[in-house]
Amino acid sequence: MKSAEQIVDLYYTRSSNYAGVKERMRLIRDHYNGDVIVPLPEIDSTEASSVANLLAQGLDQTAMRIASVTPDIVCPPEDESSKQAQKFAAIRRKALFGWWQNSRIDMQLAKRARHLIGYASSIVQIRFDHEKGCPTWHVRDPLTAYPSNLRGPDEMSPVDCVFGYERSQGWIRRHYPDAALRFAGVNEAPYDNDRPVELIEYVDREEYVLVAIHNPAHSVGVHTMNNNHEPIIAELERTPNLTGVCPVIMSQRISLDEPNGQFDGILGMYQQQAKLMALEVIAVQKGIFPDTWLVGRAGEQPTIINPANGLTGEVGVLRGGDLRDMQLQPGFMTNPAIDRLERAQRLTAGVPAEFGGESTSNIRTGRRGDAVLSAVVDFAVQESQRILARSLETENKIAITMAKAHAGNKSKSFYVSMGKVKGKVDYVPNKHFTTDDNVVSYSHAGADINNLVIAGGQRLAMGTMSKESFMKIDPLVEDVESERDAVTSEQLEQSLLAGIQQQAASGAIPPSDVARIIELVKSDRMELPEAVEKVQREAQERQAEMVSPTSPEAQPGIAQPGAGAEAMVAPPPAEGGAAGLRELLGAL
Repeated sequence: MKSAEQIVDLYYTRSSNYAGVKERMRLIRDHYNGDVIVPLPEIDSTEASSVANLLAQGLDQTAMRIASVTPDIVCPPEDESSKQAQKFAAIRRKALFGWWQNSRIDMQLAKRARHLIGYASSIVQIRFDHEKGCPTWHVRDPLTAYPSNLRGPDEMSPVDCVFGYERSQGWIRRHYPDAALRFAGVNEAPYDNDRPVELIEYVDREEYVLVAIHNPAHSVGVHTMNNNHEPIIAELERTPNLTGVCPVIMSQRISLDEPNGQFDGILGMYQQQAKLMALEVIAVQKGIFPDTWLVGRAGEQPTIINPANGLTGEVGVLRGGDLRDMQLQPGFMTNPAIDRLERAQRLTAGVPAEFGGESTSNIRTGRRGDAVLSAVVDFAVQESQRILARSLETENKIAITMAKAHAGNKSKSFYVSMGKVKGKVDYVPNKHFTTDDNVVSYSHAGADINNLVIAGGQRLAMGTMSKESFMKIDPLVEDVESERDAVTSEQLEQSLLAGIQQQAASGAIPPSDVARIIELVKSDRMELPEAVEKVQREAQERQAEMVSPTSPEAQPGIAQPGAGAEAMVAPPPAEGGAAGLRELLGAL
């Protein structure tokens, strides 16, 4: 167990060690938000850059493609031959999806994808919600996280992690009033609710600790001491960790050594492009509103007697000199240089023009455009999805351990509706989670929701995939069994409709019966099979009325009305559609 002072020292040490990494992250964040200052004295400090923000565009587009598909969970049974093991495996899968749904994992994955692409790392913390009785996922800001050293993307579980961020004294007063009393009157100043207070969280396999530091001369990430006053350290919380594992998982983007974001290499190019564009704007402004100079003649003192005003019609009067406008024209190489810098950014960061709704002029077919876009984007999406899938597997294991530690023998019941899992699930952690084995995978890594459907359709056309297998990976199909039944029903209904059309064209079904079917379907909102059945019954009743009770066709043992007698009697052509309808239904 670490004391509050030891935790504070650990935070300052790691914040110093991570200073370069955090500075890179802050630059990415500022460029993403457009908080970039063009280093030109002629430009107003409040004026934003006037070039396209390719970083924000590329980061959002790539992240949205990564998070457009929700991954699937497979919980293998411990014994394939045991029905109980298979049942428990299905319960575990439903429970995990229920935990994801409770944490809104789909929204979290969208944010985590942005962190992974931009910051080169994604941090998530698992906590147990005692009110809901299940583990919950919490996305943490990588800028505020200082985990223990990890040996690379393969290692995702740090030994411990420190988080540092600011809150106001008002927040401390509301949540921790005892600690707020210690901070009151620091530096002989009145208590200020807006004054920042630094919070430090420490998480490891044994405990969770929350510490507050009041030091006006200290800013987050930079340790500076006030010579007059020592910082006040207050321990706010200390909670034991019942899981025995650090509930923090850090996934990293794959690189050679140090983690690098996808857009780290374009920051300098963006600055240069913004600078050139600013100079171009200045030159255009000078061309429209030229500087006017008063140039004196030889031996004379130039003087402005009356300044001119074009708006009021005031005529300017000079003595001893001439006014000359200094016309400036933008350099002819400025625009090509701006375009080359933009192209260099796109090539470096992998941001195709299609992300902005443009179509490159040298691509003349949609198939070629899709191939180019796929070559640029798909592999980045694929790698990120695989990293997130491995991270989610580890997170699920921690969540299972946490559920067993906090609610081991408590029964839990809730309704799940996420992905392809729907229905009620009842589970007891210690009973049903006999193993934490789980496999998280994307149906087709590297494909977004649109490309996934296209790729599946191509495999269906080639005959290398069944329709049911495609339904299982199609993110738009929620319930495979119900969707399969619906497709079969539609196909049979189409066959029925085609048969009716064929029989009507050949005269087997009278036009009056066809008109009656149309009326029932259109006006009564009746389904087609039901309408056909009703029209058949009506035709059989009409034909039964036409047969005499004393005729052989109506005698018992020979033929019953509506059960074949109509086939032995030659009815009028307008009333003879029952046999055709019956044959049609019998064929179906």
